[in-house]
Amino acid sequence: MYRLNVPYREKDLVKALGARWNPVGKFWYCEELTDDLKLWYDGEAPAAPAASAKSETRLNPLPDTSLVQETLSFGEAEAFSGPASFGFDPGRYRSVSEVNGMISQAFFATSSFRKILVKGEVTNYNGVARPHYYFSIKDAKASLSCRLWAETARTALKFKLENGQQVAITGRLEYYEARGEASLIVSEIYNIGEGAANLALLQLKNKLEAEGIFAPEHKKEIPKHPKTVGVLTSKDGQAIRDIRAVSHRRDPYVQLVLYHVNVQGKNAVPSILAGLRQLDAYGADTLILGRGGGSNEDLDAFNDEAVVRAVYAAKTPIISAVGHEGHWTLIDFAADLRAATPSEAAEKAVPDVMSDVRRLQQLKSGLDEKMRHQLTLRRLRLETGMARLLGHDPARLLKERQERLGREKERLGKSLAEILRLRQERLQDGAERLGRAVQEALRLRKTRWELLTVTLNGLSPTAKLVKGFGYITSSGRPLTTVDEAAAGDLLTIRIHDGELDARVEEIRRKEEE
Repeated sequence: MYRLNVPYREKDLVKALGARWNPVGKFWYCEELTDDLKLWYDGEAPAAPAASAKSETRLNPLPDTSLVQETLSFGEAEAFSGPASFGFDPGRYRSVSEVNGMISQAFFATSSFRKILVKGEVTNYNGVARPHYYFSIKDAKASLSCRLWAETARTALKFKLENGQQVAITGRLEYYEARGEASLIVSEIYNIGEGAANLALLQLKNKLEAEGIFAPEHKKEIPKHPKTVGVLTSKDGQAIRDIRAVSHRRDPYVQLVLYHVNVQGKNAVPSILAGLRQLDAYGADTLILGRGGGSNEDLDAFNDEAVVRAVYAAKTPIISAVGHEGHWTLIDFAADLRAATPSEAAEKAVPDVMSDVRRLQQLKSGLDEKMRHQLTLRRLRLETGMARLLGHDPARLLKERQERLGREKERLGKSLAEILRLRQERLQDGAERLGRAVQEALRLRKTRWELLTVTLNGLSPTAKLVKGFGYITSSGRPLTTVDEAAAGDLLTIRIHDGELDARVEEIRRKEEE
């Protein structure tokens, strides 16, 4: 027996060449190593037939069939034992859809398939995302199909994907029943061509994520109106200057407490850990931990496992503010809120109270101006009324107001009468136009009805019979050709006012032109 190394996609080919599948050992084998099957055999071909027994001892022998059947389900035992044990019965064979469905269910039920970490070389990528990415990763012995959906690629793909790259991928295995293929659905992808540091960082991230340190349910809410905000950063860096400027502009009454830490170098990690302990115990409402950007190596302290765990364990809500937009560190995942820059962290931590104060001041100024304007108008109106009252006879003023009221009522009455007259004229004119339209519509309908009646009468078979035509039948069937009649046949001729019985005396066919 010869054990073969057969890729999944070539199984049908080796099966056609005589290879067999061992369902327990999960490998292909053949009893006789032909030239066609040597392609999948990794060992040395025997020099002579006698050597086949020797080579057989170097390989894993097939298990006893009876033992195999004990470890399989009933359906699997039937399939393995074959027709020799049960007799050939096509009804016992599953369809391709059923088998692929069983495989798909097995994939879904296998928890280890839901999150797989794998690294390899990118291959079979055409360089175009339309809109998704389809490629494979391979090593020296095998390849694996991968799919990266466009929605995931927007955040997961941070580099230009090319064939030949060494990548590290986090994803889940899915089985496509229609094509009978398994693919890795990519959720995260990293370029590890730069060295082992990226892979180690990825492994640490996956480890911490598996422990639930990045889980959203552990995130604490950032206070909306803090009194004290603690800041862990370098006292000499740009980060603290940006935080001070933004905080003072938004709310100068918020107290900032700075704990100086080393943000890079060998002392950065112990310095940050000490600062986290001190400020977490100090009683600040919110903490900001960050620095003003830097290279990947400069950010190592914020990817340290101890620092990430300390951020997660802190009782005070923490905002991470490391680097600029596009730079992510592990504390960004562990913190309660992530900001791209220190300035943005200050905006998230300190509410814009001064903006509210300025808006209230503007509203107060506008209200004061309106009140002054209204008071001026009322004063002028009061002074004018008093002058008229003191300078004129009240009885004459009353008479003038009554006369003015009478004129207004008369003018209003004339206006209403004129409006009513115009509306009546418009209504009468509309009624006349509607009547004319109805009469015209009836006339057109009547004319059309008469035309249709004449046309229908002209198409009536009875009308044609009146014009001298007849309807001829033989034995109740219409006679349409002389070939359907013979001399002596009795025919019935129906004309418009009755029927005639006639007998065929002679058949004369029309001569073909």
